[in-house]
Amino acid sequence: MNNSYNLSPPLKALLEYTESALGTEILLTRRMDVPPHGMLVDDYTFGTGKNIIAFPGSTLGMLKDFVIAKNCVHLLFRGMAAKKGQYRVLSFTEESALRGADQIYLDTLKDEVTRNMEIWRKKQLIFYLYMLFHETLSDLPWSVLANILIAKKYPMMRNAQVYSLVKESMRDMHDLVPAKEFLPQRYFVMHNGLYYGRDMILAYFLTENKLNPVINIPELQKFRNLDVKEMMSVRWSRSPWYHTKIVGDAMSNVLKLSLTVDFERPAEDDLFSDLFKQGVEVANRWMVMMAMPNWYLWESPEHLNEALKQKDRIERATSAHVFGDE
Repeated sequence: MNNSYNLSPPLKALLEYTESALGTEILLTRRMDVPPHGMLVDDYTFGTGKNIIAFPGSTLGMLKDFVIAKNCVHLLFRGMAAKKGQYRVLSFTEESALRGADQIYLDTLKDEVTRNMEIWRKKQLIFYLYMLFHETLSDLPWSVLANILIAKKYPMMRNAQVYSLVKESMRDMHDLVPAKEFLPQRYFVMHNGLYYGRDMILAYFLTENKLNPVINIPELQKFRNLDVKEMMSVRWSRSPWYHTKIVGDAMSNVLKLSLTVDFERPAEDDLFSDLFKQGVEVANRWMVMMAMPNWYLWESPEHLNEALKQKDRIERATSAHVFGDE
């Protein structure tokens, strides 16, 4: 581990444990072009021969330590699962992409907003939504687990963690808002419902009310004190944010049912590999809820890397399949 950064003792201990347990070196780098939650480029997923954690140049103090710690825990999930031969990632093939594209296209025809949308927009939309949910489901379950683990084992990072999560929630829940008028409402709701579920479960485990989306997200605050009769009114039943709340509550309940690992037990190989498997279970349950059980496949990282190289070809194939392009 390079020691050119000022790190807190708990973070140093976590990094040293990770290097020892995985038999590898972790390279830390400060970059201005990485997202606020940092970036992990690990050998298990990308075959780079190195494990690099990058954090934003504007992130300082304990906030910097939290970003590094979260990515370090992700590295432990992947590394410990790989040591047991259990590391799989969510991948796709042309066949699975065609199944997803068929369903997305049908949903664009059912939705009043997108039914009569120009063909060129539909062509862009279908594969974009397919890859959007692939990206979200590939990360979100383990992000939830990493946050809970850090909250339990590193309480000194709590203030920085909550600050980071509140900011992250605002970004994630509004990511699709600029394109809301060009999306089938079903997909806007499901995507935001995933993040709503994350925020609800973290508010529960971290006992932090400010993480509750009906407190943190302006569009959801209006539903905080509504009674059932009011919620069932036509006014609210047509709101995508109301449906986000309904779906998000269901996503959160699925999470509660899935989280069976004892986060308080000592850090060990089995803890991290068990949490990795728990993330797979959460992703599978979410995909069943969203009627996506056959959209993606659990495969080796090499399979995903090859699929990503073929992404442009697969996108053309899905367009030809749905729209009859030549």
